[in-house]
Amino acid sequence: MRRLARLALPFLAIAALALPAKADFIKNAAEWQRLGPDGQAAYAMAIFDVMTVVTADNKFTAARALGLRACGIGLKLKGAMVAQAINVFYRDHPEARAATPFVAFNGYFERGACSPFINKAREEMGLPLMKQAPLPERSLQQQPESGQQPDMLQQ
Repeated sequence: MRRLARLALPFLAIAALALPAKADFIKNAAEWQRLGPDGQAAYAMAIFDVMTVVTADNKFTAARALGLRACGIGLKLKGAMVAQAINVFYRDHPEARAATPFVAFNGYFERGACSPFINKAREEMGLPLMKQAPLPERSLQQQPESGQQPDMLQQ
């Protein structure tokens, strides 16, 4: 057993050195691009995983999570595919390059490719269907009145 531990120790040390020194919150498209393909795929799937957590206290959040899960299965999503969708969002909406990858994810998946799955989950739960999302520049320029949500956030 000691011999195995002595042999494994150098490999673990090398593996630890190969890991990124710091994971950080990505704030915009420029930081997203610096992640590179593997970092983008990992970050994108982390966003997807977080968005598919079902919470019992909010039907809208639960419907979104269930719809995204169904979407992931139906579209056979992989990390690289989700990352590519975020890249496409940034490409197609240069005015939204200051937005986080999370916003890009929502723009492409929640309000785009996965919206039929989310609306099906909403319908099954007796909730109203999602409204059409405004273009990114509209949502960034128009601020809601105090206490109101912008159109793209309304349940």
